[in-house]
Amino acid sequence: MRPAAFFLAVFILLPCSVAAQMMPPYNPLTFMQFAAKVESVNTLRNPKSGGIGLHLFARDLFSNLYLIHVCPQWYADNHPEQFAFKPGEQIIVSGSRFATGLTPNNILAATVVNCSRNYLELRVRNPQTGGALWNNQPDNLLERITEIQRKLFSQQSQLLRRQVKDKIMSGANDSPFPLSAQMAH
Repeated sequence: MRPAAFFLAVFILLPCSVAAQMMPPYNPLTFMQFAAKVESVNTLRNPKSGGIGLHLFARDLFSNLYLIHVCPQWYADNHPEQFAFKPGEQIIVSGSRFATGLTPNNILAATVVNCSRNYLELRVRNPQTGGALWNNQPDNLLERITEIQRKLFSQQSQLLRRQVKDKIMSGANDSPFPLSAQMAH
């Protein structure tokens, strides 16, 4: 059985409560950067949160095997062109290293540079704090801005209509144009 498959099988079969106790938080004091070759791309369940995440098994230049915790699977699914890793691709990983009883070399990735894909850099966590960059950020910022503008315009439009209607109903006509001329425009 290949080492990556063995680690994957043990990780999935390990009871969640035991694994959750072994997952430390992001620690900037253990920050490291290294080059590696992707051995496998996996979707694994986080035993602590229950969420499903994108993980890579990768081997460095000294043949050390690392389990790289990239991001939640939903985030990777929303950006398939960026998070499409394949076995054999060369990557440069930076992040916080930690060990568990299952895998001695774990990395909470801050950035993953895919050297095999024109050095595409994926920033997934703040390298100093480990804060997830997918939190509180819309997947498509332009789409979100357009939605807000549409709501504001709609609210302003409704307010203007209400003001015109109120003026017409009250009979107030502050305009120098006759009411029939205003309605024609």
